[in-house]
Amino acid sequence: MFDNIESNKTTPPQEEIPTKTEFRELRPEDFWSGSVEIKNLTPEEFSEKIKEAANEENFTYSGYKIDNPEGEGFEYHFSRYPRRAFGPVAPIEKHQEALKKLAEKVGAAPKEEEKTDKPYFRVLLGLQEGYASYKAEGIKKDIQEKKITDLNEAKEKLKKEIDNLDEFGINLDSISTLDELVDILGKTKFGKDHSADEVESMLGEGFDINKAEIYSVGPWGEYKEPAVVIEGDKSEVEKVYQLAEKFHQARIAVDDLQSGKSHMVETKYCEDPDKE
Repeated sequence: MFDNIESNKTTPPQEEIPTKTEFRELRPEDFWSGSVEIKNLTPEEFSEKIKEAANEENFTYSGYKIDNPEGEGFEYHFSRYPRRAFGPVAPIEKHQEALKKLAEKVGAAPKEEEKTDKPYFRVLLGLQEGYASYKAEGIKKDIQEKKITDLNEAKEKLKKEIDNLDEFGINLDSISTLDELVDILGKTKFGKDHSADEVESMLGEGFDINKAEIYSVGPWGEYKEPAVVIEGDKSEVEKVYQLAEKFHQARIAVDDLQSGKSHMVETKYCEDPDKE
């Protein structure tokens, strides 16, 4: 288990979390988690190594980076992400092969996580409110890589991907070039960024909370987002569901570290529900 990030401080006053939460719990999958400890590579070098492994294994590493508690380097954890939107979840054996490949690439010993005898859960919670920032970055990248070369096409995609552009101060009618659009997308603040301190304040005592960075990599590309790893007693897990809704997250994966099961939980903000 991880140590609470604020274990040496007085817990701040607890903020209000919505008590009415709309969520959908999906059928669980068998849990698996593996990790490697990175000490001799820069984040950029690690990024290249994991991309090589993902392409060679034709595999998506669904995981996160967390600073090494000893203060040197970081640990990369990935798990058997229980989402079935794109087909069956890959078997545990495939994840074990992917862990071995990654460990070889980065020169580290592979570690597989064991179940615990405590009734604990774990959730990796993203801290960026909504997904507009990620979508805008994707459109900007498509323009820069010449995948989109027509201004009207870019505008239509932006309107389709992001609701209420006016809320972000973007007037598409006033934009006359792709370069101008790229500049505006780069300068615009989409959504609110939350913090680990907020999470601790909202959840209150009884949870282990650690800063992390979501880092998922596959042949399709990569996804990054500031995040926290939350662990606690299973009797308190619905508080995290409520927090995910408050942060406008579409879904979270919940790992039951005692039973060895994982399941997806979708909030009211989920636009592409998973398959049962």
